[in-house]
Amino acid sequence: MLFFAFTALAGQWNQVGARLLHIQFGWEHIVPATALIFVTYALLIEGWRRILSGWHSHLAFRPAARIWFLSNLGKYVPGNIWSLTAMGVMARERGISGIAAAGSSIIMQAVSLVTGTAIVMVTGAKLLGEPLLVGVAVMLLLLGLVTAPRFLPRLAVWAGNLSGREIATPVIPATGIWTAAVASTASWILYGLAFQLFVRGLLGSAAAGEISSYIAVYTAAYILGFISPIAPAGLGVREITLAAFMTQLGLANEADAALVAIAARLWLTVAELVPSGIYIAF
Repeated sequence: MLFFAFTALAGQWNQVGARLLHIQFGWEHIVPATALIFVTYALLIEGWRRILSGWHSHLAFRPAARIWFLSNLGKYVPGNIWSLTAMGVMARERGISGIAAAGSSIIMQAVSLVTGTAIVMVTGAKLLGEPLLVGVAVMLLLLGLVTAPRFLPRLAVWAGNLSGREIATPVIPATGIWTAAVASTASWILYGLAFQLFVRGLLGSAAAGEISSYIAVYTAAYILGFISPIAPAGLGVREITLAAFMTQLGLANEADAALVAIAARLWLTVAELVPSGIYIAF
């Protein structure tokens, strides 16, 4: 991550160098931004626990957080499968089906992608244009969430048949899906608010724009980085998208947007590694 940051800065030093020399960190914004990030982690872990209960598997919040944080380190390895693999192994150590743990995680990710896409369409409507098409797309996504408790169990069985393994059909309560949807929606909004506070702490008075624009930029960049099949943790994809959308929405000039994109990557990486490191230490 540090190597990527330094090489990215070196490639744009003519633009970013002068800005770096005059930067003053506004910790009164960065500290609450970091606290919001940890709140979003708690929401996502709770959403995963609720879906996991559909497989008659129950985890207390504390061991669930340990599994979630440590398995999440797998995303830094290219391939997008190592987090699920680690989650399955750690779940079995707790006496829980590894398939149930991984399957519930996939469902949670799917719900997060759906809610995130809807949020991007709503908050970034002025960038997308075509308000009628945006409205129809959002309604279809919401319809998918409402009907998810019916088709997701069938999807799990289909995945089992495809892999040649027998998977018990999960009975996922509608309230579990909707709770996960509420948790993921709240997490996207809090991520956007945290990102806005971080930008203010980094750029000071140069920071501009509405909260909806920050939510749209961060969510879109995260989703595109997540679905990238090769880049570990969306490295590069997320930063390019973040900088480009910040410039298009008038949140920052090119130099400031590049600086924010790289600094945000380092900031969020530290925020993920600190709790993971504490769990490893104990």
